[in-house]
Amino acid sequence: MYTIASNEITSRIESYKALWGMWIEDVQSGAPVAYDGIQNVQTDIQATSLSDDIELGAVCSQSVTAELVDDGTKYLGNEYVFSLYTKDATSSDTNDEKIPMGRFTCVKSKKSGGSVQLTMADRLYFSDKPYVPHIPMPNWNRSVEDDICRQLGLQNGNDYTEVRLLRDKNGRRLIDKNGKVLYSKYFYFKVSSVPKDVTMRQMLSYLASAQGQFGYVDRYGKYVRKWYGKPVKTLDNNTIDLPTLSERQNIIVGIICKVSDDVTLSLGVTDTTQGRVLEFENPYMTESLLQSLWRRIGGFSWYTTELYHRLGDPRFDIGDVVTYTNGADSYDIPITNLGFTFDGGLSADISAVGLSVEEQL
Repeated sequence: MYTIASNEITSRIESYKALWGMWIEDVQSGAPVAYDGIQNVQTDIQATSLSDDIELGAVCSQSVTAELVDDGTKYLGNEYVFSLYTKDATSSDTNDEKIPMGRFTCVKSKKSGGSVQLTMADRLYFSDKPYVPHIPMPNWNRSVEDDICRQLGLQNGNDYTEVRLLRDKNGRRLIDKNGKVLYSKYFYFKVSSVPKDVTMRQMLSYLASAQGQFGYVDRYGKYVRKWYGKPVKTLDNNTIDLPTLSERQNIIVGIICKVSDDVTLSLGVTDTTQGRVLEFENPYMTESLLQSLWRRIGGFSWYTTELYHRLGDPRFDIGDVVTYTNGADSYDIPITNLGFTFDGGLSADISAVGLSVEEQL
C-alpha cells in the first residue's frame, strides 16, 4: 500500500467529498499532457493470468485506457507517467503531493469526434518476445532477471541484498535446533540453461514462482515481485457496495510443481478435495526451493470476492490484502485484480479470484 506523506491529503482521500485530478506527464519532455482535457481514465492490473484462481509466478501487464481532448499531440510509442492528486474545493492549486499510478507506453491511438482514445501498457506488454540472453549462461537468477529487465527497458526493483528473517505460515520466526534465529537473503539459484522458445515473460514467471511470488511493474515503473501479506486496511459498507463473497474460505493445503516430463515435486496435501492445491511448472525448481516457498504460502487463506469501492483509494496496490467487515464478521481479501476509474471522481473494482465451492467439491 502506497504511503502518503501528507496527513491532510490522507484525510481528503478518505472523505466522501474527495475531489480528484489526473496528471499525465511526458517522460521525455517532462511536460504535462492534456491538462484540462482528460475526460476518462481506466486502469487494470492483475496478480494472476488465470480468470478463476490465484497463481504462483504470474507476470501480468498493467494497462490504461484514456480518453482525452484531441489537441493534435502524437502519442503512439511515447511513454507517460500517470499520477492522481486531490483537489482543494477552495483552491485550483495543483501543487499538492501527486500519487504515482504508473508509467506506460502508448500502444494504440484512435481519434474520433474531437477526442482521442489511447491504450497504454507497461513494459511487460513487450515481454512475450523470445528470451535471448545477453549474458553468459549458466548464470544466477538475479543476473537473468536483471538481463530481462534491461532488454525490456525496466529497472529491476527487487532488492537482493535485503536480509529476511525466515518465518512460518503464522508469521513466527523459524529457529534451528540450537536456538538460533534462521534468516536468508533472497533465494539464489543457478539458471543452467534457457528452454527452447521460452519468452521473457515465461522466464520471469519461472524466477518468480521459484520464490513463491508473482511479478508486476509497480507504480514507479520498476519490475517487482511479491506475495500477499497482512491486511493493510479495513473496508465496510459505508465505503463499498455489498460485496459478493464465497461461502467458505480458500485454503492452500498443497503445491505441485512439474519440473520436467519425468520429475514432479510436491509438498503438503495433494488431494484437491481437501483444499486448494496450487499446480505450476518450473524447470529450475528444487526440493529446497520448494520447501522455502511452501513455508511462505502454505496455509494461506482468503475469500473469493468481488466488490465495488465507491471511494476509490489510490494507495492500494495489487497484492495488498484488505479486510471487509459487515459489523459481525470479517473477511480477508487479497487484491488479485484492481481497476481504477477516473472521471472527475475516483472509484475502484477490487476482486480476489478463487475457485467456486462447487469446483472444489
